Amino acid sequence: MSEEQRMYPGIGRDERTTFAPYSAFDIPEDLRELHGQYDVAATAKRVRNFRYTHEWMTMMMGGWLATIPELPVKTGLGKLIWESAQAADELGKRLPELRAGRNPATASQASNQGYADLIQNIAGPESPDRTIEKLTGLCDVLMPHLIEVYEVTMRETDQICDAPTIELLDDATRKLRRHVAWGKDVLDRLCDTDGRRDRRVARTRDVTAALRACGGVTGDLPADAG
Repeated sequence: MSEEQRMYPGIGRDERTTFAPYSAFDIPEDLRELHGQYDVAATAKRVRNFRYTHEWMTMMMGGWLATIPELPVKTGLGKLIWESAQAADELGKRLPELRAGRNPATASQASNQGYADLIQNIAGPESPDRTIEKLTGLCDVLMPHLIEVYEVTMRETDQICDAPTIELLDDATRKLRRHVAWGKDVLDRLCDTDGRRDRRVARTRDVTAALRACGGVTGDLPADAG
């Protein structure tokens, strides 16, 4: 094969191509920077916290199916349950890559006891006439909080070394935004009287206060956060 026909750099002393190496590629400059706010251990802890939440959201919504009388809410929750379970699974797969082990028993962790109690509070309403309280704690408080924390984490973590975590959180955030929009639409329809709207406001206030008191999903949310 003649030298003019070869399309790769030569490897021998007398083998050379006539074109500049890689000139066929137009690769944009990578403007990302190394070194984020979290080391590997800190990132692994956050991933454990996130996975804990998605596991419990999956379980609480699955448990609610038996006690929610509104059929459109039942069917709508199915997609939320599936996507929350997927997120928990993917976050768990990330942990071995962060040198955090492969033991499923340690693959999720609450940031503190206060946060574990908060999750139980959100999961708590069981009566069939408490659909408003169920969805308010989840879609008006917890999920928006997760979106905020995930966005901060994506900005502050190492943009190159922790790119896989960013990809996972970006996907989870997009789905959480859809979940929140669905929940708000359902709640707006359910809260069709002053009494029901008052129940939504009261539940939001109580769950938000508990969220601030425990520091949120990572345990470091300022008590006066909005």
